[in-house]
Amino acid sequence: MDQLPIFLYCAAMLFIGGLFKGVAGLGLPLVGLPLLTQAISLKTAVGVLVLPLIFSNLFQSFEGGLFWPVLRRFWPIYVTLFVSVAASTRALVVVPERYLFGVIGVGLILIPSVAHLLPRLRVRPADEKWLAPLAGIFAGVIGGISSYYGPPLMLYVMWLRLPKEIFVVAVSQMFTVGAVGLALGLLLFGASSPTQLGLSALACAPVFLGLVLGQKVRLRMSERRFSLLILVTYVLSGLTFLVRVV
Repeated sequence: MDQLPIFLYCAAMLFIGGLFKGVAGLGLPLVGLPLLTQAISLKTAVGVLVLPLIFSNLFQSFEGGLFWPVLRRFWPIYVTLFVSVAASTRALVVVPERYLFGVIGVGLILIPSVAHLLPRLRVRPADEKWLAPLAGIFAGVIGGISSYYGPPLMLYVMWLRLPKEIFVVAVSQMFTVGAVGLALGLLLFGASSPTQLGLSALACAPVFLGLVLGQKVRLRMSERRFSLLILVTYVLSGLTFLVRVV
């Protein structure tokens, strides 16, 4: 495959990933990564997504003037998330890609299915002190090998039953921390390079174009369709990776 068709294909898939993030408020790697890996390696795809992940989530984390209150509440999860995601990117170098696809596929199907089957489960404020660091470690390990630190974090935050405004800021901060840790780990373990970070910077353009258009679509979508869209997309993305294992 020539370089130009690959470049155009990846730009289109990044646009679609940004479009979904604009509609759902999350999920850039959820949609973009399985599509990108049809043309490039998993390691390269993760590297390309790093900067769009950082900048899109950092932008959302300042909404409503809640940045500092949310930071003070959730800093323990940020610390363990950052360390574990940076360390676990080592797997991108040493673990065969076939096995990584299997881990990603199972996780993408299992985690949202648990959330769907146990919608009323709630994390008590008293349990946050020990659950938050564990959630950060688990999400970091998954995220380091796949960039999918989002599903475990979403599950944890969902069960906190936060108000919508705090939910958006908290998730955005977590995703920003995870993306920065991912970028550091990729560079430290040689899974990425300054050249790939340059490509990642270029990837911000189609992602943000899709993001803006997706936000307009979200305004017209009902809550029921919104929830169904997220669940179906997780499951289909997981199946996409599992097919690559067989």
